[in-house]
Amino acid sequence: MVKILIFLAWMCSTFGFMAYMIYRRYRNTLHGKPDNRYDRIGDRLKYFLTNVVGQDKVLQDPISGLSHVMIMWGFIVLGFGAFNLAVEGLFGIPVPFIGDNLIFIGLKELFLLLVYIGVIVAVLRRTVWKPERIENSTEAFVILGLISLIVTGDLLYNGANFALGENAGIRSAAFFGNLVSGLLVGNEPDTLQRLANGAWWMHFLAMGLMGLLIPGSKHLHLAFAPVNAIWHTLRPKGSLTTVDFEDETAETFGVNKLEEFTWKQLFDTYTCVRCGRCTEQCPAFRTGKALDPRALHVELRDHMEEKIPLLEKLKADGEHKTEFTEAEQATLDKMIVDGIFSEEFIWSCTTCRACEQACPVSNEHVQKIIDLRRYKVMSEAKIPKDVLNAFNCYKSGNPWKLPRSSRGDWMKGLDVPLWSKEADYLLYVGCVGAYDNRAKQVSAALVKVLKAAGVNFGVLGSDEPCCGETIRRMGNEYEFQSLAEGNVELFKNLGVKKIITLCPHCFNSFKNDYPDFGGKFEVIHHTELLAELIRCGDIKVNGSFNGKVVYHDACYLGRHNDVFEAPRAILKAVPGIDLTEMEQNRENAFCCGAGGGRNWMEEETGHGSQRINEVRAKEALQTEAETIATACPYCLTMILDGTKAHNAKEQIRILDIAEILADSLEKAK
Repeated sequence: MVKILIFLAWMCSTFGFMAYMIYRRYRNTLHGKPDNRYDRIGDRLKYFLTNVVGQDKVLQDPISGLSHVMIMWGFIVLGFGAFNLAVEGLFGIPVPFIGDNLIFIGLKELFLLLVYIGVIVAVLRRTVWKPERIENSTEAFVILGLISLIVTGDLLYNGANFALGENAGIRSAAFFGNLVSGLLVGNEPDTLQRLANGAWWMHFLAMGLMGLLIPGSKHLHLAFAPVNAIWHTLRPKGSLTTVDFEDETAETFGVNKLEEFTWKQLFDTYTCVRCGRCTEQCPAFRTGKALDPRALHVELRDHMEEKIPLLEKLKADGEHKTEFTEAEQATLDKMIVDGIFSEEFIWSCTTCRACEQACPVSNEHVQKIIDLRRYKVMSEAKIPKDVLNAFNCYKSGNPWKLPRSSRGDWMKGLDVPLWSKEADYLLYVGCVGAYDNRAKQVSAALVKVLKAAGVNFGVLGSDEPCCGETIRRMGNEYEFQSLAEGNVELFKNLGVKKIITLCPHCFNSFKNDYPDFGGKFEVIHHTELLAELIRCGDIKVNGSFNGKVVYHDACYLGRHNDVFEAPRAILKAVPGIDLTEMEQNRENAFCCGAGGGRNWMEEETGHGSQRINEVRAKEALQTEAETIATACPYCLTMILDGTKAHNAKEQIRILDIAEILADSLEKAK
């Protein structure tokens, strides 16, 4: 009876403490603003099955991912075994269908072994095979030690009992326990009994200690990460949330105080496992900039732990004036930008989504950074000069503030059909394709290919408006919404239903941003259409384009919209091309540095920092390709400048895929 009381007191107190602390931290997140994450339950469960049950994102890092899978699934199976172990140790009988089930016993023995292997791999990952992103801590090794004790307790308990001649009915399935039993045979029965009792207590003592440690450590993700997967955004990856400018209760727009984030954004901070995968993949961090995606969640979590108790105290006191210390008041007044993060931190982001692609617990980084930018731009009007220069697209129709009348100059001499309602597609070349001298060549090449394929399309020429994508990701949501609403009305009045885009940024904006403003068009990037035309035989690729070609994945085409194969299919269809890949490609491709408005901003260098485009260009040059193929005018410019920095302008060509295809068609004539 004493053993039962001690056991219940220990387990109830430790796991009761864990449950309370987890609930308290969840309650902290409720200080954030509302956010509906309860829609489309079927899709949410599908994501849960893929990324929690299947551990899809965790396994992106094969070494630590495999270790995690072994330990996670081991603990799920051993959890049932622990229930049986408790009942057997307290009452001397197995739990029906668990403790006497040979299939379960065999499965449990297998996972005992796998957890051991997982712990060994995890230790080696933190010592021998340690990447720079991993920050070692005493806590991490203590947790791994406790996991080892839990598994060892189970194993020694069964091994000692087998050596005593007990539980003979399950020995045939307990291969691991039998091995341990063989090592213990020969000891006195009293010694074996003490060993079994000691192992049993060690098992549950270690479990209780884990329960005490989890809420205050990064291992809190054990409770938060599975739910975070269910609450993961179901919006298109390339989209952003909207701002309600008609909300008369709003005093500011954007975010610069903790409680201005949504509850889900705060929930992310507790879910973060601090593994550093996001930071390891961030092009800004890797080139020495101020941005650190891991710090975004770690620092916000620390701030939340300090601020929420003060907010609750303020709420509890009601109308009574609450007295705070100078330090407490400073915490209440602390702004996110300029208080926790620098302005350089938020403006260094290229919005490439490499951080979100890498995050094993499905945290959402980019929206938080955009929300912080929105506050600086719309609530404080504190805007970097380079950023300010790109605004006023609504008035000028382009970020350069060039004359609207010259937007159609790229068409001269090309006999480009103007839009009419009889056209199947609107060809939208975008600001860069219309004004940038190098990108104009891509626009011309695309027109030639479309005409050769007999595509029924038209353009708006000088009447083509700016899509507003760049200013939205720079934080100027108000001007973007004005542009988007006007463009949607224009396109509907013109009878536009299908849009071909030259630029992935325009493609992403029309496809993923505009539906929130009523613009539900069929949007296709030019590489998708060209690949389909080749597949259907509408384009006959006979002309040779000899040489080794490497393709650079544009972030807004690839990671944002999963268009990876269409550009490669086009290149593979062109005779003579030897297609190769950079080390970082497809989902893991390294950014060119232009996204998120960075193409309009000067990139700071010095103190060991590098230009993002120069790093990417170097990776392309290392493939020894003769041509770098792109599918984005921003990438085209950035990679071109990057090769110039490496004095490689003469040895390698940078071409859009449309130009390569146009060249092939021209040679075939």
